[in-house]
Formats: sequence, C-alpha cells, structure tokens
Amino acid sequence: MIRDAACLPQRLFVYPAFLAMLLSPRLTAYAVLVITSAMWGSNAVAARDLLDTLSPLTLTVLRWSVATVALIPFVWRERWLIYRALRMQWPLMSLFAVIGFAPNTLVHYLGLQGTTAIFTGLMNSVVPVVVVLIMAVWKKRRPQWLENVGLALSFIGVLTVLVHGEIRHLLALRISGYDFLVLLGLVIWAFYAVLLLSRPRYLSLTAFVFTVSFLGLMLVVPMLIGEWWVKGVPSFSAREIALVTYIGLVPTLIAMLLFGYGVAQVGPVQAGIFTHLVPLFSALFATVFIHESLYIYHGIGFVLVAGGAVLCCLKPEQMHPR
Repeated sequence: MIRDAACLPQRLFVYPAFLAMLLSPRLTAYAVLVITSAMWGSNAVAARDLLDTLSPLTLTVLRWSVATVALIPFVWRERWLIYRALRMQWPLMSLFAVIGFAPNTLVHYLGLQGTTAIFTGLMNSVVPVVVVLIMAVWKKRRPQWLENVGLALSFIGVLTVLVHGEIRHLLALRISGYDFLVLLGLVIWAFYAVLLLSRPRYLSLTAFVFTVSFLGLMLVVPMLIGEWWVKGVPSFSAREIALVTYIGLVPTLIAMLLFGYGVAQVGPVQAGIFTHLVPLFSALFATVFIHESLYIYHGIGFVLVAGGAVLCCLKPEQMHPR
C-alpha cells in the first residue's frame, strides 16, 4: 500500500474527515472516488465556459500553474527527494507528466472547444473499459465476472443518456474531430491510471503530483509563450480568474490527490469504474449552471451507471504492499 495513502484525506482540508471515522478504509475510498467524479464533472462545465474566451493552451497552463504553486508549501520538505526523482527517474516522471497532466489536458481542451460539456462527460465512461483492457493485456489480470456485468450495465446507462433514451438516435450520432480529441485524451489518461501503481514510493503522493505537474507545465509553457508572442497576452476578467482558480484547485489538484488515494486503496480497475459517474455529474452541473435541460432518461442512466459501479465493487480487489 502507498505509505501516505491512509493520511492523505486528513491533509486535504476540503475532505470530510469524519467519513474516515465512520466507514471502513474501502468504503472511505469509494466515497472519495464519488467526490472525485463530481469534481471532474464540474470541470467539463467550467472549462467549456472558459474556452469561449480563453485559448486551450492558455487555460491549460493557468490551470496547472494554480495547482503546482498551491502545492509548494506542502512539498517543500521533500525538495531533495523531488530533485532525486527528477535526476534519477526523469524518463518515468516525464511519461507521467505527458499522459496524466498538462500535455494531456491540452489535447482534452482542444477537443472540448468544439464539443459540448455533456458529451465530454459522457466520454469519461471510456476510461474504465480501457483500464480493464490495459490490465488484462499488460498486467495479465483477468476481469472478474461482476466487473464485466457492471461495466456493461454502466455503459448501457451512459448510452441511454447519450441517445436521449431512444435507440433510434444512435444511428444519427456523428463523431467530429473535436470529439475524437476528447476521446484520445481520455484513452491516454487511462494509461496514467494504470501506471500510477508504478510511481516512485520514496515520494509522497503530494510530492509526486507536484513533480509531474511541474514537468508537464515545462512542456507546454514554451508553446504558450509562442502563442502570446503572436497573438498578444489576453486580458482576464474577475470571473475568469475565479473560474481558473477553481479549476486549478478543485478538479485538478484536489481531485488528482483523491484519485491517487482511491487507486492506492482499491486498485486502478475499481477506481476507474467511478469515472462512469462523471457524465452524470456533468449533466447535473450543466443543468444547474448553464441551464441545459434534465430529462427522465438522465435519471434512468444514473440508476444504471450507479448500479454497474456497485456491481464492480462487490468483490474487492486485494491490494498488496509493494
């Protein structure tokens, strides 16, 4: 088990610490993963709103800059371990940075600028399927039958929302280039979820996220400088600053740490299952904040998705110390 996993919830001020006293470690992890999915669901809505005025590259750099700077006070005492990781394991850390942090976010935002927040949320349901496939091929892990049933049930739930409860709409679906970029970013991120089990153990989870977040920023900042050199530095309203700060702190920093905690407790497969909840939260937030309509098929989809997630978690995966 990851050394600092048990104490991580207490290190996050927004986390309802009383749950850890009321629930078992596994149930606490499930609760954390539900909260994480809600945070990611809000990200699609907030980011889609910002992309009407900010470029994908600007939003990517600002988002990860907020998250990285916010972590500095918490990782300062591990600065020499961070230096060791950057010096001794830079290829692995760079891989983490590319597939899970700013470069992947840029791909995601490039797609999001031409598609909807609800569609983006729905595509998150690709992640658990890809995680299961990666684990089966790479780690030789045979999927449990409950996982197969749960994945199928959750996928039907997402499909129900996607086609508005009517199968005939399935024939009218069209995937654009923007949709493909969103899908590509999510598939790549599934590899991050699996690779997360191989992160350096001498770094706390907080220090690990800081390190790869910093590396990811270094990969995209030169592109932003070029963009601002050509187009000029954009101006920012108070509302945009508030939204960027929210995205950087909540669905980026806090959600990344909570997801790492969830993976440490229940493994990447079961943790990945909870991304099926992201489209449901995306639809809910889109209804509340950008006034999209909520229909009965959203409720049916929620029941199917949640039921599938429960089935996937009925037989816990044994996690062993490394």
